[in-house]
Amino acid sequence: MKHLLVRSGAVIAFCFLTLICSGCYTQSFLVGGGAKGTQEETAQTWFVAFGLANVSNTNISAMAKGASSYTIVTQRTFVDGLIYSILNGLVGPETVVVRR
Repeated sequence: MKHLLVRSGAVIAFCFLTLICSGCYTQSFLVGGGAKGTQEETAQTWFVAFGLANVSNTNISAMAKGASSYTIVTQRTFVDGLIYSILNGLVGPETVVVRR
């Protein structure tokens, strides 16, 4: 019984560490002079094979809707990281926000 508790504690610790290490990040890119207004479009980009291949089509130009100055923010939120860690890195989303 004691061995079972130690083993399940190790599994829980490993799962917790995986969630913590999946991490959240944010990258911002300014096009032109950056966003001038408060309008924004949000989309999800899906990756497979630990981020090596993109399986979704996120069209930044269409999201900018013809604006010459806008800001692109790509981020992995907590929910994105949770999905990524649950699926063991095989499939994972990334949130893309275009502000114009």
